Amino acid sequence: MTDKLQVLCFGAFLMAYYYFVLRKYNTLGFRMFSLFFFIGVSVCYWWYGSEQDLKNIQATGIPTQALVLKKTTNSLEVSFTGPSGKSLVRTHTGGISVEEFAALTEGKAAPILYSPKSDTFFLTSSFQRQRSDTIYILGFAGVLFLIGTLCWIFLYKYRVHAYEDGTIYEYVTDENGKVVLDDAKSGFTRSLRNYSTMSKLFQLFS
Repeated sequence: MTDKLQVLCFGAFLMAYYYFVLRKYNTLGFRMFSLFFFIGVSVCYWWYGSEQDLKNIQATGIPTQALVLKKTTNSLEVSFTGPSGKSLVRTHTGGISVEEFAALTEGKAAPILYSPKSDTFFLTSSFQRQRSDTIYILGFAGVLFLIGTLCWIFLYKYRVHAYEDGTIYEYVTDENGKVVLDDAKSGFTRSLRNYSTMSKLFQLFS
């Protein structure tokens, strides 16, 4: 499945979730829980993909010395001798800390791990750091789930209602039915919702 198809499927799922779940179970607490839950799931999904790459490098990676050819913003181009004895030139983007990037010098060697299976490489220092940073990424996802759960507990008295005229605006009422927030009557929230909706549509179809 391509990345664009994954985005389209995820976007369709979120729309269905909104219309068939959030509109039925319309407490503000559950909505906030859903928001933080899906952000946490996205973090875990990103971590899982990164973790698989790191495991692949660990299993098939060959330690070697590479010559730093070029350093650009968050991008590194190196030359090294591959397992077959041929000279290879590869570029790596992202995953390098500011300190690690600053320690590299063009024209000098740097230790790397190269995986012939995926034809990718990692700086040895970046690989070791990313392996040790796993606990922080999962911890962050756990904090998101915790925040979502607390929102569900403490904001369950408030309910979110959609206007029946088909607009994108909504309003929030307390346990007595009093309107405490109305998108249509607040210039800030109205502008924020319009921007958010247009931004999502642009990202989805761009």
